Amino acid sequence: MHDEELNDQDAREMAGIVDRYESMLQSNAPVFFDLMELESLIEHFLQQGRHRKAQHVLKFASGLYPESLSLQLREAQLMAGSGNLKHAIPRLRNLLAFEPTNDEIHLTLATLYSQLEKHNEAIHHYRQALDLGDVAFRGDLYIDIALEYENIGHWERAVEVLNEALQENPANETALHELGFCFESMGRSKEAITAFEGFVDQHPYSCPGWYNLGNALQRCGRFERAIDAYEYALVIDEHFSPALLQKAAALTMMEDYDQALECYRESMLMDAPQANIYTLMGECKERLGAVGEAEEYYHYALELDGDFADAHVGLGVCAEMRQDWTGSLKHFEKAMELEPMNVEYHILLGGILKKIGMHDEAGLIYANALRLEPENLEVYLEACENLQQDARFEEALDLIGSIPEASVSDPLVVCRTFISLYSLGRTKQAYALLDGALDRTPDLCYTLAGVFPGIEQDAEFSLRVLNAPKKP
Repeated sequence: MHDEELNDQDAREMAGIVDRYESMLQSNAPVFFDLMELESLIEHFLQQGRHRKAQHVLKFASGLYPESLSLQLREAQLMAGSGNLKHAIPRLRNLLAFEPTNDEIHLTLATLYSQLEKHNEAIHHYRQALDLGDVAFRGDLYIDIALEYENIGHWERAVEVLNEALQENPANETALHELGFCFESMGRSKEAITAFEGFVDQHPYSCPGWYNLGNALQRCGRFERAIDAYEYALVIDEHFSPALLQKAAALTMMEDYDQALECYRESMLMDAPQANIYTLMGECKERLGAVGEAEEYYHYALELDGDFADAHVGLGVCAEMRQDWTGSLKHFEKAMELEPMNVEYHILLGGILKKIGMHDEAGLIYANALRLEPENLEVYLEACENLQQDARFEEALDLIGSIPEASVSDPLVVCRTFISLYSLGRTKQAYALLDGALDRTPDLCYTLAGVFPGIEQDAEFSLRVLNAPKKP
């Protein structure tokens, strides 16, 4: 109540300053303002987005207090706000020569250097502001420094800074989430588990601590333990919907789709329904074989956001399951139109075109996908299968020849090469390839039979199956 009274008093005082200033402009009569009042007035207009008014007050104030360094700082900040960084930075550096311990100057410089992607300079000034500034803002400054390190890929340094932030204030939720992001970006989920286990041991009532532990466990495939961690987070804060959604994701990975659906339904009691949640629910129904119900959820998603590409993909998959090729094509094409850089959508659309015998059209889709991701092995394999289904075995071999060196020994690449060689009558070469690969992949015959069923009738192939290890 006391804080509300102070806020009301501040608002009344500010309104009085504004009225006095506006009256002065209208009457053209001189009115006295002290420096603090004019600085408050500039800040007031800036917060309202009235930059021209703020500049007018600054000009008036500078005439009254030409030696004021704080007004010069406001002028530099206004320059920066209008995009004039070229002049703002020299002005700020000049002010810094007079006031080297002014944390606001350091903070403004840090922000501008960050915008210019001069991250090392930004880090320097953020650190100066951290050492000189108000204790209340230290948590935010640690985050700023960590983000600059992330921007230049110095993940270890970012982790160090975030740990400093957490040692100073274990309740710094942003630092916890950024720490999880850093471990994920470094691909060190096991280290993340150790770090967050240590954190929750010391701070067992930290909801974000348990949540980030759950995320690290889930990335390592330890879904049951991840669910336990999310449940601890929800015991601490029953309205923390991110933990509920991640629990649903873990349940989905465990193929417990009914329980995942319950989590998604519960999440919508906490937050407004969202297109992505309805889409995830549709995917659960789809995997349960309830195609009609899945489509209902995808349509709910599109009612909220008609351009939500994943919902169109879901409808395309459902249409494909019903062998409604026209409907499937329509939705996959729409998804690709919405997200033309998404290679997964290219693969889905190419698959339908291939399935209905539109091999040339499918080939164009795969070619575009390879322009987007030249190293994507799945696209090469799909494109190769498309050519082989169209009896274009030489072209398939040419395409296989362009597969990146790191993937040429992949079992499916060997199988696709065998199919082309065998179909072209080059059986000795095909079997020599197969025999050479069997040492590396003893169960390769089973893989080959799966993608090339006709080969099972070949006596020479049958001999190799007899001598191959039994499939577990």
